[in-house]
Amino acid sequence: MLDENIRDALKCALWKRDSAAAIIEELPLLRGRGRADLAFVNGELCGYEIKSDVDSLVRLGTQAEYYQSVFEFITLVAAKKHSKHARSRIPRSWGIIEAEEVEGRVLLRERRRPQRNRCIDGAALARILWKRECLRILSKQGVKVRPQTPIRELWTLVESLPVRILCDEVRTALKLRLGIADPPQTQCGDSRTTEPIGSSFRDLPHHP
Repeated sequence: MLDENIRDALKCALWKRDSAAAIIEELPLLRGRGRADLAFVNGELCGYEIKSDVDSLVRLGTQAEYYQSVFEFITLVAAKKHSKHARSRIPRSWGIIEAEEVEGRVLLRERRRPQRNRCIDGAALARILWKRECLRILSKQGVKVRPQTPIRELWTLVESLPVRILCDEVRTALKLRLGIADPPQTQCGDSRTTEPIGSSFRDLPHHP
């Protein structure tokens, strides 16, 4: 079972959960030092790291740090052979979805529901943004800057915003990149969520 098999099954499940959300593959983190396999963006910023049968867990600790710096909810989607060993390499706040191929179908089973990440780094989050997005956000917040201001100075100004506001603004920017205006909000999991994102993965079959 390869990355693409798990990825297709995951995207299918996420679209069924919320077809109005933005789903972004290979989102650069920390200016390219890392990448999120898949980001699900709507009411929250949710990241998914995929580990297939042929992947190694060697880099998972470092990858976890990148995800922790940006996403409000994070889930590891791992082949069954990895799911047990991966637990010791990721924070307890991460969700775990186990992927297994059964009779040509990829089944996704939720083993642990994600909890809100309290370790978001405003600097890392700000650096997801493009220059025009920074200018729009700062203007909205009443901060006057010149269009010629270097992007690094803009990031410094943006990262000083409260994390919750910054998360909302980054979420909006990512949706606008894909031409998604303002779809209904969906949380990935916490006490406010009536139907956590993980609930849609219980024994969900997918035909490659």
